[in-house]
Amino acid sequence: MPESPRTPDTRQRSKEEMARSIMQTMEDNEREERADRPERPRRRPSDPSQRQQRPVHKNGAKKASTTAKKGSKKKKKKSAAPLKAIIITVLIIVGLVVALLAFLYFRGMRESQGKFLKNTKINGVSVDGCTEEEAYSALMASSPIPKAITILKLDGSKTEIPLSDIGYQNNVRTTIAQYMSQQNYYMWFKGSNKDYRFETLFTYDRTLLRAELKNRVVNNSGKVEPRDAYIKYSDGMFTIEREHKGDKIDDSKLDDLIDFVEEKLKLGIYEIDLETCDLYQSPKIVAADLKDELSKLEGLSDVIISIDFDYETASLTGSEFMSWITFKDGNALAGMTVDRKKAMQYVEKLAAKYDSFNKPRKFNSTTRGEIVVEQGEGCYGWWIDQEKMCDYIVSLIEKAEDADVKPIYYKNPYSGYEYVCDPKLRTADKDFGDTYCEVDLAKQHFWYYENGEMKYESDIVSGKPTEARNTPGGVYRLWLKEKNKVLSGTNSAGESWRTPVTFWNNISTFGVGLHDASWQAAFGGERYKWYGSQGCINMPYKAAEYVYENVPIGTPVFMYW
Repeated sequence: MPESPRTPDTRQRSKEEMARSIMQTMEDNEREERADRPERPRRRPSDPSQRQQRPVHKNGAKKASTTAKKGSKKKKKKSAAPLKAIIITVLIIVGLVVALLAFLYFRGMRESQGKFLKNTKINGVSVDGCTEEEAYSALMASSPIPKAITILKLDGSKTEIPLSDIGYQNNVRTTIAQYMSQQNYYMWFKGSNKDYRFETLFTYDRTLLRAELKNRVVNNSGKVEPRDAYIKYSDGMFTIEREHKGDKIDDSKLDDLIDFVEEKLKLGIYEIDLETCDLYQSPKIVAADLKDELSKLEGLSDVIISIDFDYETASLTGSEFMSWITFKDGNALAGMTVDRKKAMQYVEKLAAKYDSFNKPRKFNSTTRGEIVVEQGEGCYGWWIDQEKMCDYIVSLIEKAEDADVKPIYYKNPYSGYEYVCDPKLRTADKDFGDTYCEVDLAKQHFWYYENGEMKYESDIVSGKPTEARNTPGGVYRLWLKEKNKVLSGTNSAGESWRTPVTFWNNISTFGVGLHDASWQAAFGGERYKWYGSQGCINMPYKAAEYVYENVPIGTPVFMYW
């Protein structure tokens, strides 16, 4: 049969019976020793004459020696018996002491189980000898948690949010259980000497807290939204309309509200005043912010935008462009809109008056007298970039400030060529002077004039008169010079070339220029009809070198048939 479990009382009786049995055994052993112990012999007289003579046995010395040995053994036996008894007694006492100490140690450890050891604190509260439940009660008594969070609004009203509505979960019990598991019961007699700390007494569902704050606080705020101050434009006048502060909580500040509430809860504050939390919608613009803007707008009609065209300045005044401006809902700050269509019409007028590009020019030719040279494929002249200039003027109007500006001229996005000329030569009727290059394509001849005086002339070979290779007439401009350049390309007929030249004088944006052509056996006459170039002006080496060395960049080139 299995042995029945032993209770603490049973173990105690067993230890006492064992001690009595040991003591009884010791007493029985002592009595047996006294019974077996021989009677101690009497002391012999010190006088030898008084000693009785022992009879001498036949064996003599041998029997005497045997008798002596027996006496020695008896003496050793008699002296060892008391020492053995002492040792047994000491061992029994030590065993009893160890048994007693073991009994007390295990009883103390058993009694400490499930309780906090002495000198243990949690958040400063003593929990010596407390069970988990007793420790929980002690902690809750020192730091009570209400059943609801109370929110004090700015208007003085209160809103309560029950903890149960935000998924309240008390973490005190779980924390106490964690600390209880850390108790070292093997060292119960030393105690703990610890003060455990944890930050919060409960947890909650942040999503539920967010929903409750939104429903009970944000959605229950006032309905009047703030209104910014603005500048009103009416009947040609600008006035400031003052701001208005509403009583509605800003929806975008919900996260700020949640953070504010959570910080208070961490500090153990459950009645939360929103006075120090900036939640209400506020005007973004107040009247004081608009004083400078008002002054600027009031002076808008006096603004003058001056555009410098070198020989003349065009002026756009506020009195003219005020009719281009509209304000959303009459609010000058809600969005000034400049009518771009009207601004473009103004730019088109500027281009019609000041552009010289793409216009025919009267020219006094060397052999034909005064002729008219069309712009043709040439790139000479002033050409306003109307899209960019329109954007520029709109931005200047929006700044509402006086401005002195230069026009924005068109720039070829591929070659980087800008359509401008020498501003010193610009007048209302003309954009070139007495320094120019002249190419009579019909006569296949080149001239260079400087300040009205002919400085150089030469026969040339122009492009072969086919659709793909013909040299187009027009007013060109010498704008780029390069030395030792390889000219290459493919025309519309599929013909390709790769030709090295020493002097490259570029006068177009599509590859036509003046250059040396050492492969030509002759120049002038009708040679171009059979040995014409791909469109460039072929020149003798010395002529191309002269242009490269002496003709300034920016010089107009008039080519005509």
